Amino acid sequence: MKNLNANRELNYLKLIFFLFGFLIMSWLPRFPEVKANLALSNGEFGSIISISAVGSLVALFTVGHLVHNFGAKLVMRIAAVSMAISLILLTNTNSTLVFLISIIIHSAGISAFHVSINAQGFSFQDRTQRHVVTLLSGFWSSGALATAVVSGLLVDRISLEIHILILSLLVSIIMLITITKLNESLVKPNQNTETDYKITDLFKGFKIDGMVSGALICAIFLEFSVGDWAAIFVKEDIGIKGGAHTLPYILFTFAMIAGRLTIHHLYSKFSMEFLVKSASLISGISFLIGILATQVIGVENKTISLIILSITFTIAGLGSSFLGPSIMNAANIRSSSPSSVVIGQMGVINNIAVLVLRLVIAWTAQVFSLSLALLIPAFLLLTVPYFAKIFKNV
Repeated sequence: MKNLNANRELNYLKLIFFLFGFLIMSWLPRFPEVKANLALSNGEFGSIISISAVGSLVALFTVGHLVHNFGAKLVMRIAAVSMAISLILLTNTNSTLVFLISIIIHSAGISAFHVSINAQGFSFQDRTQRHVVTLLSGFWSSGALATAVVSGLLVDRISLEIHILILSLLVSIIMLITITKLNESLVKPNQNTETDYKITDLFKGFKIDGMVSGALICAIFLEFSVGDWAAIFVKEDIGIKGGAHTLPYILFTFAMIAGRLTIHHLYSKFSMEFLVKSASLISGISFLIGILATQVIGVENKTISLIILSITFTIAGLGSSFLGPSIMNAANIRSSSPSSVVIGQMGVINNIAVLVLRLVIAWTAQVFSLSLALLIPAFLLLTVPYFAKIFKNV
């Protein structure tokens, strides 16, 4: 097959990042229906979602080495099929056990695809000297936004089961075709036996960059929390029914896209350290104001609460948009390991922290309230300026 030129390769990468976000985020706005199908409390549902990190950890611990040794194509194909099949099972079962097994497989597929496609993004960036990692994250967020809009429109119109079945089959087919188109440009299997990664290297070669790991979890946990709980919070705590309950989440995601697609215009005017400090403070404070304001206003003023949440979630999304990709870029530059290994190792630490924090959020919501639980990711964002020194030598 003829080698792709850089622009065509980048377009395929944009498409596959978009499809990745479109597929895996498709069911988040319909979480209230999923939770109702399983007849679980907030604490029980949140705990099962948190346990899914087991699948992520296994994948993140191994996939970076598999991509380095065997190339990205096979990993991406297996991950794409796994994500689609498991997502169909997740939205078609009333069994807690089937749901638990499926979400572990789903999380493993997501992490495997995440490592391989981001390794491809770093490979393109290294080969072309074009800063595209944050841009590609913007296309992932675009897919997440598009699927949130679709899901919001389909609520109460098309069943969750039919929606996800059709979407999963179509998107997975397009992903497999796109992977084939990228074939010649995908990260190839390592041919140098001296840099080959063995099973024992999974353990002895594992490195932890404490500052980068701390910065990453504090910066991105808001995005996890909004994805997990925003729709449930607006629908059950505020009382907004129908597709409107997805509006704050949609605006949050839209703002993240805008930030990721345009932040490069500020690189020549401000240092990354300044941008990260300012954005994390603005984002965290805005999210805090939104959650606290709805508690002061009360559930009887639903329209005002929805307007305030929409504004504050938009600002929070814009501020936090580029933090995760920028920190991952710093991690890759600071490390001497292959990018796929760096992404995987960072993901292991990150997912352990996410597992713990998701459990904290779930049971804080169960014992106290969801509004109190959602203050936690906002406070984490406010600590990001402490870690911003990682950008000084990058």
